[in-house]
Amino acid sequence: MYILDPLYYNSTGAAYTIKNSQKQDKPEPKIQLQIGDIAILMDTKELQSLLLVIRSARKGCQCDQCNKQGTYKTIKCNTPQAEINFKLTPEILDGLEELVLGVLFQEEYNTILEDNQIH
Repeated sequence: MYILDPLYYNSTGAAYTIKNSQKQDKPEPKIQLQIGDIAILMDTKELQSLLLVIRSARKGCQCDQCNKQGTYKTIKCNTPQAEINFKLTPEILDGLEELVLGVLFQEEYNTILEDNQIH
């Protein structure tokens, strides 16, 4: 049986760690990002990659076709299972970045506690 363990949430979405209660060995845990009606399964490396995409979107597009206005309307994030496109507003971009940063922080924090056997 799989268990969703709450990890982090904000106004944009929520994140859960997916744990298998039947397995004794510890595989790399998957993280479920719940944004609106969509659930996305990612691991830590994919989240770090998404954070890079989000931060590059902050810089904006500097091509001649956009007249160097510097605003993105969508960002794309690929996982092994799917290609994800996020429609953006500045508020959604801020919330998405804060959600991913919060998840990465909580994952690192939990790893430190686990490694030092602190409960």
